[in-house]
Amino acid sequence: MQIKGKKIYSILDKKQEDSSISYLIEFDFTHPVFKGHFPGKPVLPGVIMCDIIRYQVSDILGQKVQLKTAKHIKFSRMIIPSENNNYNVKISIINNQEQYEVKAIVSQNDNIYFKLNAKYKTK
Repeated sequence: MQIKGKKIYSILDKKQEDSSISYLIEFDFTHPVFKGHFPGKPVLPGVIMCDIIRYQVSDILGQKVQLKTAKHIKFSRMIIPSENNNYNVKISIINNQEQYEVKAIVSQNDNIYFKLNAKYKTK
């Protein structure tokens, strides 16, 4: 995912599990988006977390998707620069006719930072 020509995160590892795909991603906290979001205290914007899921769902399905409805979006912790900027992203997708039901979690170790339960449709 690029904003202003620079990647905000990189995928370090990708694993297919039974009914989900897990990613290990690393954030680049030198990205310009952090300079404007809480100046002096960089925090990953919530909209970026939502967009990471949309982008990865599009990649998994091989077609662009857009958010249709979000039943549950929960930001549990702030993602801030630290010694370990690697996070786990787990995505489960169920195809229901013309929409996709998606459940996603962003975590690090045993700490959950973000949860999403939403429906997407193809563009």
